[in-house]
Amino acid sequence: MDSSIIERKRSLSAFWRQYDGFLRFRQTMGAVVFGSGIVIALSLVGTGYTSVGILSMVAVALVSLADYLYVPMPAIADEKVQRQKILAKLRLGNLWIWLQTLMGREHIMQIARRNFHPEATKNPPDPEVMTEDMELDGVTVRIYQPADLQGEEKLPGVVYFHGGGFCWESFGLYDIMIKTMLKLKRMVVVYVRYRLAPEFPFPAAVDDCFTVTRYVQKNTKQFKMDPQRLALMGDSAGGNLTMNMLIRMITEAVPDLPKFKVQIAIYPYIQALDFKTPSYQIYDNNKTPTLLNADLMIKFLVTYALGFATFDESEIRKLLENKHWTTELRNSNLPKLVHNDVLPENLERPNIKMPVSKSIDSSLARKFNDIFLDPRFSPLLADDEILGKMPKTYVMSTELDCIRDDAFFLTDRLRKLGVDVTHRHWGGMDHAFLVFSTYESSLKALQEITNYLNDNL
Repeated sequence: MDSSIIERKRSLSAFWRQYDGFLRFRQTMGAVVFGSGIVIALSLVGTGYTSVGILSMVAVALVSLADYLYVPMPAIADEKVQRQKILAKLRLGNLWIWLQTLMGREHIMQIARRNFHPEATKNPPDPEVMTEDMELDGVTVRIYQPADLQGEEKLPGVVYFHGGGFCWESFGLYDIMIKTMLKLKRMVVVYVRYRLAPEFPFPAAVDDCFTVTRYVQKNTKQFKMDPQRLALMGDSAGGNLTMNMLIRMITEAVPDLPKFKVQIAIYPYIQALDFKTPSYQIYDNNKTPTLLNADLMIKFLVTYALGFATFDESEIRKLLENKHWTTELRNSNLPKLVHNDVLPENLERPNIKMPVSKSIDSSLARKFNDIFLDPRFSPLLADDEILGKMPKTYVMSTELDCIRDDAFFLTDRLRKLGVDVTHRHWGGMDHAFLVFSTYESSLKALQEITNYLNDNL
């Protein structure tokens, strides 16, 4: 093994050991300080120093809140200050969501969507980009075109599927991102606003996206798209949907319709088979310095699969231990599709490798496996014959991401089937960084993607 890789792995392992120890120390000291502060403040109130006691309680609460909002960054992280700001806002939002959950009857995904996922109405108009909202066979979309597009000019066409765990849509952020892309490449983008869970669980998102994709194939002239230069693009859950569309177009092929030449899968979710991959183990809960952790990812998948079903925390932990693996599943070829041997040596691994649980929860398997192992839910599990017909594919992954390893499984599977795959791994960034325009790396990544489109469309 290369000495630089060995040194990097040692450095990362040392960080995570220190990080885990620091978090435990912080939690212990935080509890001690908070408890002691409240006791002292109440004592002051009880002895007649009411104003001082109240001010002390406020001070203790503010210090505890600041401690809660601070997220230490690993050495490998890029743009640490920006990430800390974003994660602090997320943690503050989580507190507010938790309080609203206690007070109301809405599903937690609905509460989060209503409070923290902005629409595009507040974005200022962009003189360089023309947008139009419409419905295509009942599905809402926004069309993005260069403002100076005229006459018979035909441009490359992209159908875009957003992320958000099939439950959320930060349309305001995506609106800015896609307008930025149109300044980097002259093209037409159809952004799909598919129905979201829990109101519309699986396979509503797949069906909506296919409706739009098929409409675009049949009506390229309407959108001034060149039928010979079409691409599908999506991030996170949207990366899952791009694969779903291609699988369905292969299995439900219609002669004479234009084909999609390129697929762009950005930090894609592509499997609900194995939740004990190294990245799921490292980035497992809200203590980790990343936007998407394993606990949240499982909640997304459960909501997408079952709609308004109540979260059972014990079930979530069992899923993260792969207790939905039946004996039949273990003895099948499916585990080979998520084998850790395909991961590069320089990727971070958990400090303590957790063994795969040998126990089986039959009720868990009955509840989830029919959906989780459906190729429409986990497109990595589609047949070789189908995946081997995929077009040129660009895959992006990020290091600080619980589904990091999915991108490597996908790349390995497609390459073995003869598909032309370009894989770009961002070692210092985390999940969803493309939609945050405050990151310098976001613009760089968008430039790389549009360069790929220039070369292949």
